[in-house]
Amino acid sequence: MEHLSCKGPLIGDSQLLQQAATGDANAFEVFVVRHREAVWRFTRSLERDPGTAEDALQETFLAAWRSAPSFRGEGSALGWLLSIARHAVYRQYRGKAGEPDRVESLAELGEAAGWGADEDPLDVLVVKDEVNRALACLAVEDRELLILREVEGLTNEECASLLGLGLSALKSRLHRARLRFVAYLRGERHGH
Repeated sequence: MEHLSCKGPLIGDSQLLQQAATGDANAFEVFVVRHREAVWRFTRSLERDPGTAEDALQETFLAAWRSAPSFRGEGSALGWLLSIARHAVYRQYRGKAGEPDRVESLAELGEAAGWGADEDPLDVLVVKDEVNRALACLAVEDRELLILREVEGLTNEECASLLGLGLSALKSRLHRARLRFVAYLRGERHGH
């Protein structure tokens, strides 16, 4: 169906979800094709096991199909979908003991990230393998936040809503996650 093409946003996500809510499987297929890669990146960033991430991906789209009538269009459809994906992944963690978090001071994070160093810490972002390693080594909370904000391009407000945080708490967590990310990259480059 040419009018439902996902190559160009001829039909918006809200309209596709409205059509899916009436049982239009073709509209939902376009929606899935449009957002599958983003959901996969996000579930994979939260879950290291590809099989489990794939299960969460499938569960996400099944839940989205069932919940299409409840989408109100108040935020982005991608934000809504990633919220469903997040819940799908975290349902797998219920009852599992989490790792204790180490609390670093802002000064420690800034020093590790290279504040005041001669090199520009953003130059380290050019090597894809280093970026992927750095993301993989971050705590899941930092990874999900960086994927949502920096890769998928959700706004601070959308991220805060999706994660159940206040805007100021989100900004603080995002700042620390970015510093941890850059600190890891810098440590890799300098052999730490």
